[in-house]
Amino acid sequence: MKRKLLAACMAATFAMTSLTGCGGSQESAQDTTKQNAQTADTTEAVDAAKPENEAQDAEKIHLTVPKVGYNQDQINTANAKEGGPTYEDRYYMTVTENLAKNLPDYEMEYVDWGWGETLDQKQRALFAAGSAPDIVAGETFIPSYAAEGLLEPLPQEIVDLVNPSFLVYDNDGKAVAVAYKSSIFMIFYNKALLQQCGYTEDDIPETWAEWKAMSDDITAQGQGEFWGGGIPTFPNAGGALRATPFFRANGTDFAVDGKINLDDAKLQEVLSFIREMNYNFPAGLGNGSDEFPMWDAFHEGKLAFVVQGSFEGSDAENAGMDWGVAPIPMNDAGIDGNCTVGSVYLAVPKDAANKEASFNVIKETLSLENEKVWLEGSYCPAIKEIIEDPSYYENDKVLMMEMQVIKDGTYSGLASFPKNDSAIWEIINQNVLARTTMTEDPIDVICSEAQEQILPLQQ
Repeated sequence: MKRKLLAACMAATFAMTSLTGCGGSQESAQDTTKQNAQTADTTEAVDAAKPENEAQDAEKIHLTVPKVGYNQDQINTANAKEGGPTYEDRYYMTVTENLAKNLPDYEMEYVDWGWGETLDQKQRALFAAGSAPDIVAGETFIPSYAAEGLLEPLPQEIVDLVNPSFLVYDNDGKAVAVAYKSSIFMIFYNKALLQQCGYTEDDIPETWAEWKAMSDDITAQGQGEFWGGGIPTFPNAGGALRATPFFRANGTDFAVDGKINLDDAKLQEVLSFIREMNYNFPAGLGNGSDEFPMWDAFHEGKLAFVVQGSFEGSDAENAGMDWGVAPIPMNDAGIDGNCTVGSVYLAVPKDAANKEASFNVIKETLSLENEKVWLEGSYCPAIKEIIEDPSYYENDKVLMMEMQVIKDGTYSGLASFPKNDSAIWEIINQNVLARTTMTEDPIDVICSEAQEQILPLQQ
């Protein structure tokens, strides 16, 4: 039952304010040096009398960055966690240490600008104010920045360092953003629950029809105590991300050449399948606004299958469950379709004040020492050196599966729209995906009404 994991491609991030030098202290030092330049000894005496921290600050480039590393409060919080810092904590703490060591001329101020819509709003406010941050970060909205022409092309050395699935391109085909980690979707299953229902790992479904039949049967056996599981439609990026692989496996997507595609019969066919599979969730679990109850239900033995990124391997292991993993089932079209998830993209705006320093920071986040930390969480690092060398992850069954797929193809995140991207996705999330599983309205009516709402936003 071998074949390639379906793949093509909703956290952790960063954006930075202007990079500026402390000019005042430097000028004072220069003036003092000129006034006392009669002998080298006199100059040295003046410099020695200067406060040490002021002399050092004069040479540093000040950077304000979210999600690149951790400030002391974040480090204290991470160390105080039960069981110690998570692998995600350790990544940011390692980056913090290595930035201080390898880029000593940079003075880093680590701030938290949030994630998702909160981060997007902050960064767009800075763009609108004419004070673009030196680095922007995010996941689902970074492709819209690229499409709007806001981002500076990446240096070729960064492009060459990473697998193509970790890059975002602008309308001219230039790589303008890079993720330092990402994943693609697969199905994870609860071995104990499958065995209880009379199944073995030899029965893991490979097609949509097999998956539905097996999930239907487990739900029937559960009698309201456990369920087979389906395809989440959380009314946010989390739902859109997990549904997207199934659209792509049917040869379609929400956008074609940047235009909404809801009138496509192939897309509506997938929505019908998603609705049918939703009956294998307890009411409200697959389309709630909070994702975590679903993962808890899986870990507690109430769901047989979940659609999740590779990081579920680490989560399931930590939950102490007996679990397995398999490629997302294929439909009759036989197309490998998937979506990247958990990406933290970094990019430098065209209007950034200090592009060279910004790219140096991005390159540091991609160093081998930093990137290896993601392997602890069954996350795929971006750099080719790790992806192409199985010795780094040969004991991780999830990464062995995922890395092979990523080596063989190029995948992406959600489709993007050149104008009003976030507003369009809000309509898709709420009025298409969630409505599909929360109502019995005809699928064609759901799609046509949403299409009418979206078309004016594309004018």
